[in-house]
Amino acid sequence: MAGQRGEYAKSARRREEILDAAFTVFSRSGFTGATVSEIAREVGMSQPGLLHHFDSKLAMLEAVFERRDQSALDILSGRRDIEFLRGLVEISRRNHEKRDLIRLYTVIAAEATAPDHPAHAHFQRRFHRVLGGTQAAFEEAQRLGLLKEGVDPRAAALSSIAVTEGLQLMWLSGFDEIDMAKGAQIHMQQFLTVPL
Repeated sequence: MAGQRGEYAKSARRREEILDAAFTVFSRSGFTGATVSEIAREVGMSQPGLLHHFDSKLAMLEAVFERRDQSALDILSGRRDIEFLRGLVEISRRNHEKRDLIRLYTVIAAEATAPDHPAHAHFQRRFHRVLGGTQAAFEEAQRLGLLKEGVDPRAAALSSIAVTEGLQLMWLSGFDEIDMAKGAQIHMQQFLTVPL
């Protein structure tokens, strides 16, 4: 039994090493330019050995983004209405320390706007999930009387996501003075009757 647990731990560690290597290669080459053999070389494995852990380049990309998304989900877990929106601001604050990860996300998200891109469906699902959660938070705020009169929760959610994504892109483009968390907070505050 102890041997099985040891093998599982070793395999889990190896998967994390592969994801670190995939992150490096995707950051350098984008998804389209990256190859499985390049990722295998980066981690010091054979290509068949790597494919034992992840059956495709897309599976590695999705796992890299799942790690990214899990930290956001941890922040948002159990939050509703205003607290959910505060969680979004906190995610923007933490993203300031993850420039390489945000750059990778932005590059792949741009590539994946092409309908035939292998990650297109992944990004569609992600944006729908983020939009749905943000819209639900604004709707709950509205039910609690915390949303300004006449504000449409869906429009508020769409513009909040657009501002957050746009601030990230500008920050990556060299506008280092941008405070992404403050920008997101200021934008969402305009819809609310209480301090965010």
